[in-house]
Amino acid sequence: MIEIATAPPAPNEAGVLAGKLAESFGQMVQAYEQHFSLSREEALQRATAPPLDGGQRTLDGPPDQVSFFDLHQIARTDPDRAAARWEEVKKAALDELRTGHRAAEAVETFNAGAWQRARFLALREELSAEWQPRNGIERQLLDTMAQAQAGYLVWLHRLTTYTSLESCTNDRRIKDEGRWQPPRQSDADATEQAAAMMDRFNKMFLRTLRALCDMRRHSKPVIVQNGGQMNVAQQQVNLNTVPTEG
Repeated sequence: MIEIATAPPAPNEAGVLAGKLAESFGQMVQAYEQHFSLSREEALQRATAPPLDGGQRTLDGPPDQVSFFDLHQIARTDPDRAAARWEEVKKAALDELRTGHRAAEAVETFNAGAWQRARFLALREELSAEWQPRNGIERQLLDTMAQAQAGYLVWLHRLTTYTSLESCTNDRRIKDEGRWQPPRQSDADATEQAAAMMDRFNKMFLRTLRALCDMRRHSKPVIVQNGGQMNVAQQQVNLNTVPTEG
C-alpha cells in the first residue's frame, strides 16, 4: 500500500465572483445617476429592471461580450444559470488561449484579416509540432516564440522595403544625373529602427528558446529506489510499501 499526500482543495472563487457582480451593479447605478441625472431610487429601478431580451444575449451571445453586470442580472433570478454561464465564458477564454488566438491578437494590426491570423497560427503550429509542449508553461513559451518570430518577420519586411526603395532611388539618380546621393536622415533613421527592431525580436526569440531548453533540461523524472518519506512541493509523501497478506 502506498500513501500519497492529497493535493489541497481547489480554491473557491464564489466569493470573489459575488464581489465583482456587486461591484458592477454599483457602477451601473452610479452611471445612471451621473450620466442620466437620475435619483438614487430611479437609478436602482433602472439597474434592477430585467433585460429587454430576457437575458438571451448574455446566455447565447458571444462569450467575450458578457459583462459582470450581465451575469448579475441573470443571477438575480437564476444564480445557478449565471454560475454556469460564467464557467462557459472561462472555458471559451481557455480555448482562445490554448489554440493560439489570444497570442495572435496581441501582435495583430488594427485592420488584420484572416490571412494574418492564419500566418501566425502557422508559425505557432510549426513550433508546437517540433517541441510538443507538455504543459501550460511550455505552451506559453512557444506562444512567445511565435510572437517574436512574427515581429521579426514584420520588421525584416520593412527593412527590405526601405533598402530596396533607397537602392532604386539611387540607381535612377545615377542613371539620370550621373551621381550618388546619401540617404536623408529620416530615411536612415527608419532603416536603423527597422534593423534594431529585428534584432530585438530575434533576441526575444532566442531568450525564450533558452528558457524552454533549460526547462526541458532540468525537468528530468525523479526515481525513488528506496521507500521512505520525501518532500515534494513542500508536502510530505510516504512511499513505504506495506506488504499485503496473501
